[in-house]
Amino acid sequence: MKQMVKYPPVIACIVFTILMGLIFMMVLNEERRLEAEQKYAAFMRLSSVKADLEGLMGANLSVLRGLKAQIAVDPDLVARRFPAIAAELLGNDLQLRHIALAPDLVVSDVYPRQGNEKILGVDLRTLPDQIGTIQRAVNQRQVMVAGPLNLVQGGQGLIARLPVYQSLENDRFWGIVAAVIDYDELLDQAGILGVDWDGALAIRGRNASGAKGEVFFGSEQTFRDGSIVVDVNLPHGNWVLGYYPPEGWQVSRERALQMWILGALFAAINAIAAYFMAHTYRAKTLATETAIHRANYDGLTGLMNRHYFTRQLENHIADARRDGQRFALMFADLDMFKQVNDTYGHDVGDRLLQLFSHRMTDTLRRNDLVARLAGDEFVMLVKQVDSATQVEMLAEKLLERFNDVFSIDGRMLSISSSIGIAIFPTDGDSASQLLQNADHAMYAAKSAGRNRVFFFNRNMRLEVERHVQMHNEIVRGIDDGQFEVYYQPVLELKGSEINKCEALVRWNHPERGQISPVEFIPVAEQTGAIRALGNFVLEQVCIDMQHFSNAGLKLKVAVNRSVKEFSALDVDQRWLQIMAQRLVKAEDIIFEITESLLMEQNAKQLAAIQNLRKAGVQFAIDDFGTGYSALNYLRSYPVEILKIDRSFIMDLLTDEQDRTLVDVIIRMGKTLGIRVVAEGVESLDQINLLKELGCDYIQGFFLTRPVPRDEFIRFCQEWKLVTSL
Repeated sequence: MKQMVKYPPVIACIVFTILMGLIFMMVLNEERRLEAEQKYAAFMRLSSVKADLEGLMGANLSVLRGLKAQIAVDPDLVARRFPAIAAELLGNDLQLRHIALAPDLVVSDVYPRQGNEKILGVDLRTLPDQIGTIQRAVNQRQVMVAGPLNLVQGGQGLIARLPVYQSLENDRFWGIVAAVIDYDELLDQAGILGVDWDGALAIRGRNASGAKGEVFFGSEQTFRDGSIVVDVNLPHGNWVLGYYPPEGWQVSRERALQMWILGALFAAINAIAAYFMAHTYRAKTLATETAIHRANYDGLTGLMNRHYFTRQLENHIADARRDGQRFALMFADLDMFKQVNDTYGHDVGDRLLQLFSHRMTDTLRRNDLVARLAGDEFVMLVKQVDSATQVEMLAEKLLERFNDVFSIDGRMLSISSSIGIAIFPTDGDSASQLLQNADHAMYAAKSAGRNRVFFFNRNMRLEVERHVQMHNEIVRGIDDGQFEVYYQPVLELKGSEINKCEALVRWNHPERGQISPVEFIPVAEQTGAIRALGNFVLEQVCIDMQHFSNAGLKLKVAVNRSVKEFSALDVDQRWLQIMAQRLVKAEDIIFEITESLLMEQNAKQLAAIQNLRKAGVQFAIDDFGTGYSALNYLRSYPVEILKIDRSFIMDLLTDEQDRTLVDVIIRMGKTLGIRVVAEGVESLDQINLLKELGCDYIQGFFLTRPVPRDEFIRFCQEWKLVTSL
């Protein structure tokens, strides 16, 4: 009852329904009583018609029986006196139109003869539509009523036939006496014609065939369910009278309508009162319930959110630890989901996430838990696991479901998923550890080619431990001054002037020596240490730019920026503040980003880029050509510089395809007003070809490897001296 009170319309409907139910029973009983009265009246009326029909048919058929008796005694006498006998019989106010004699089934005489001449001499055995009833009459020695049917002499009527046997000669079959009964007059005398039946009366049973026979008066529809039927008994067989009002059994509802109106008003008043009482209660609890639901469930998919799932996971860990049970945590992520958003829009992407979540819940058991952590990341808690094989089979089944085509707004989308699995307690005994390890396993599945299942294992655990250790060493190394910024010059081909350079971080580890950025940058991005490292690089660049200025070098410095760095709150203001504190103009700083940052369409990240550009910071797309390279994004989010990836420059002189791609990129840059830098240049021949293609800048080992600040200053001064000669 407490739950129902939360829904005022339900309470109001219940009250209204109960009261209206009582009224309904009263009105229904009254309608049934009136309907029963109507049916009883119709039955009595049909019974009266039945009695009249049976009486009239009996009187008409008695003439044939009398004539039969006379023929059986003296057939010759009857033949001689037939007109007189028939005239006497027909004068008894009956519905007989004429009487015929048919010895040996051939009509020999008929009275009255006028108008019936065509029947004389007719062999009844030659009448295909009548021979059946004639044979039954002979075989059963009973009077048979046929019709209504078309007469040989014209018109329609009922034909009564009675076989005659001469008892004095061992029951020798003599023939048949027949009489035609005026069909219309019979119905009129019985009260069927000339009486207002509203067209609702019907008779079936042509040839006295009863309920299975053909309807010969009225409509077949009269014999529907609910009709009143009465059998009219004939000497051998019967007709069926049926009655059903054209409008159905209409019951006078004036009194019932009054009861409905009064009852409905009474019920409505009480229902409204109940509604407002329940609404008052509901208003007090609705806000609380909404807040709880929003705090615990994802608004798009309806699944648990990270916060609520983590609590459920912690509770289940406690239960599993107490009961000694194992369970699995699956971490699923859609492969290439960003491309769906970028190609078809976020509405299609959202619908895809909803369908994806439905397939998960449909595939898992009812008591398993599913949650959406963020974006296209989902987790599943599979309870009571007996073996890793069981979990793997379930995960493979999930992959099969995910690989089925998704139909969204007429589009057929195919997308795969990668799943990572961690088992309690083998792979972790806390919620955070299980989530982290399942996440690592998922990323391992992606790295192995996507659309597959990976279990967290010892090697991954060692990798995680190594990442954690390296993260701590990176943070400590920043504080201890182990990191240093190197610089590599960027040469403008048109004037052979070095007016740009790229800042590259190097790590001089006290025990392991110099560690390659390829090794520590991915770890820093994954653990979040990239933010502190990026701030250090920018601050050191701003310090070094004072040294460049003091040495007479006017340079713009490019600083690499990770996608992860743009996720921090107010990161744009933090970077601009660092520049301002070191008296560095924003126009002298270039931020190198990858195409993926623009492709993600993250509103906060894009807003930070726009704010930095407004302040004067220039942007360059690094490693251009290896990612999405979508012209649409260059138009929507303009940048100042494109940096062609070194993989295209390496075989520029020998690979026609690479040369064509570089040419296309340079032409595209010129069309959009974007300057182009070729990375990885190592020979003069490459420079000459790039000049020919119209490239703006080059960068690579042909000039120099990345070097520390002071060595870089000397290189630039020497270059300036040589080029001025």
